[in-house]
Amino acid sequence: MPYAVQVEFRTASSFLVAYSVNLSRGGMFIETPSNVPTGAGITVDLAIPGVGPISLNGVVAWRRGEGEVTPDSPIGVGVEFQDVAPQLGSTIDKLVSAFHGVQILILSGDRQDRTTLARSIKSIIATAEVMQAADANVARTLITGDIDLAVVDVDFDVDGGLATLRLAKQQTPAVPAVALTMNNKLREHARAAGADEVITNPPPFAELQVVLVRALSKPSAVRSG
Repeated sequence: MPYAVQVEFRTASSFLVAYSVNLSRGGMFIETPSNVPTGAGITVDLAIPGVGPISLNGVVAWRRGEGEVTPDSPIGVGVEFQDVAPQLGSTIDKLVSAFHGVQILILSGDRQDRTTLARSIKSIIATAEVMQAADANVARTLITGDIDLAVVDVDFDVDGGLATLRLAKQQTPAVPAVALTMNNKLREHARAAGADEVITNPPPFAELQVVLVRALSKPSAVRSG
């Protein structure tokens, strides 16, 4: 009997990013502590806002065990699917027709840093609508369930940055967040506050690209069947 897992996406935008980066190529990483062996059959039930559940059958191609886990590489399995296009085609068409881009919030007290970061994000994700906040009070008014991602400069205002990360996690469902800091101790605090990704400040373009896509496409929940 194959293993079963339910993967819930926070928004349709999150699913579309996951599809464009991974699913369209026939693969997906699933963060799970379940001891599913390599080669095992697995059924993945996708829960996507605005559409009905979709079941995909695949095979566990590889597994990352506890001894290989890092903050950027959690425990889980890599699943390979066979030709998902027929199963997802109509769903993708429906979601794309209603897609208006991803909403990204930047919090940084330095105007030049915000502008540079916004330009980098737009060059990585052309459909991004980038909102900029100069302080945590402004960010507090902008973080809602409609935000797809928060990018927070923790170095400029430590308390305000950490408070913004915590606020992002308090949303229902939680807003994915990327923290920027050059301080190792602050990296720990940022993760404790709920940051999904922590990167160097200022971030190298290639690193920023990787973490943006990873944070945007990460499922909001994974449940074993």
